[in-house]
Amino acid sequence: MDQAASMASWTPTTTATSTSLKSVATTAESALRSSLSRAISSLTVHVSTLGWNEYGDVSKALRGAQASLSIISAEQVLATATAESVKAEATEVIWYSTQNLDALAWDENMYHIRHLTRAGNIFFLVAFAITLVWYSGIFIKSRYWWFNIAFFCGVVLEFLGFLGRVLSFSDMSSFVYYVMQMVTLTIAPAFIMGGIYFLLGQLVIIHGRQFSVLKPLWYAYIFIACDIVSLFIQAAGGGAASAATSGKSSPEGGTNTMIAGIAFQAFSMSVYVSLWFYFIWKIYFPKTSRYDLSEKENSQMLKPGLKNFLKLFFNTKSSAEYKETLLEPFYNPKYSDIRQRPLYNYFPLAVTCAIIAIFIRCIYRVVELAQGFRGYLITHEVYIMCLDATMMVIAIYIFIPFHPYIVFGSSNVIRLADIKANAVEEVDKEEEVHLKNVDNNTVKSWS
Repeated sequence: MDQAASMASWTPTTTATSTSLKSVATTAESALRSSLSRAISSLTVHVSTLGWNEYGDVSKALRGAQASLSIISAEQVLATATAESVKAEATEVIWYSTQNLDALAWDENMYHIRHLTRAGNIFFLVAFAITLVWYSGIFIKSRYWWFNIAFFCGVVLEFLGFLGRVLSFSDMSSFVYYVMQMVTLTIAPAFIMGGIYFLLGQLVIIHGRQFSVLKPLWYAYIFIACDIVSLFIQAAGGGAASAATSGKSSPEGGTNTMIAGIAFQAFSMSVYVSLWFYFIWKIYFPKTSRYDLSEKENSQMLKPGLKNFLKLFFNTKSSAEYKETLLEPFYNPKYSDIRQRPLYNYFPLAVTCAIIAIFIRCIYRVVELAQGFRGYLITHEVYIMCLDATMMVIAIYIFIPFHPYIVFGSSNVIRLADIKANAVEEVDKEEEVHLKNVDNNTVKSWS
C-alpha cells in the first residue's frame, strides 16, 4: 500500500499560471474506486509479474483514479464548507489534481501538440476529398491506367491521412488514428511520383527516341521499382516505429528506417529530375548537325543557354511560334497532332512544378523524422501544413487540368504495346526523310 501511495503522489515540475479546474461527476466515483482497487492489487499482489510497460500503465491508472477521486472529495467539501481556510484547502486539492490529470493526458498525447488545428486539417481533408471524387471519375473515363491507378492510390492515402488527423480532434491519445495518419501521409507521395515517372516515357515517344538517354519503358521500370523499394522500406520502418510506440519503447529504429526509405525516394527523384531536364533541354536544342538544314534554318535556331531555355520552358508567345515553325520538324511526325494541342507546350512546366513540390515535401519529411517524433518540426503543425499538405495539394491539383487525358487528348492514347514494339526506334530514319521533304519556303522567319 505504501508503494501504491508513493506512485499515486505527484508533484508538478512547473506550476501553471492558469488552468480550467476539472470537475468529475460523482456518478463516476464507483468506477474510479474499482480502477483504483485493481491498480493497488496489481502493485501489491502481481508486482513481480508486471513488465516495465505494464508497471507504467498501472501507475498512470493509479494516479488518474486517485486524482479524480480527490477532485470529487474536494468538491463535496466545497459544497458544505463555510470556513475560508477549508475552502482554500479544498480548492488547492482540485488545483493540483487538475494539473495531475492534465499531465497524464499530455503523456498520452500521441502528437505532443496541445490541440490540432481544426481549420487547417478540415481544409485539407476537404481538398483531398474533392480530388478523390475527380480522380475516381477520370479513372473510369480515361485509359491511362498506370497514371490513374497511381494517382488514385496517392489521393486515397492523403484523404485517409487527414481523416485520421480530423478524427484525432476528439481523442489525441488514439494510437489507431495516429498511426493511420502517419503511415498514409508518409507513403502517399511515392504513388504520386509513380504516376509522374510514367510521363517521361510518354513524352519520349511523342518527341523521339533520339532525345532520351533511356528507352521509354526504362523510365517506368527503373523509377517505379525505386518507388516500390522506397515504399517497402517506409512501410517496414513505420510498422516498427508503431509497434515500438505502442509498446512504450523507443521508436528510433523504425524512425531511422523510415528516414532511409524517404531519403532513397528523394535520391531516386533527384536522378529522375536530372533525366527530365536533360530530355527537355534536348527537345528545345536539338543537334542540327544531324539534319540537312538550310543556312536560313540554321541561322534561326536558338543557341543553347539558360535564357533561351527559360523562354521555351515558360512557353512565351514568341517561343510558341518558334516551336511550331522550327522545332516541330525535328520531332516524331506520328504524334504531331498531340503537340498541337492547346496545353501541350505548358505540360513540361506543369510536371516540373509537381515534381518540385513533392521533392520539397520529401526533404521536409527527412528532416522532420531525423528530429524524432518529439522534434520541433513534427510538434509544430504549421510545417506539416505548409511543407507537406500544401505541396501535395499543388502536385495533385496540377494534374486536374494537366491530366494526360486532357493534354494529349481522349483519342490519343500511347499504348504499352506500341512502346514495347519499339516503333519509335525508327524515328531517326523517319525524321531524316521527313526533314528532307520539308519545303524551306514554308518555314517562317523568327527572331
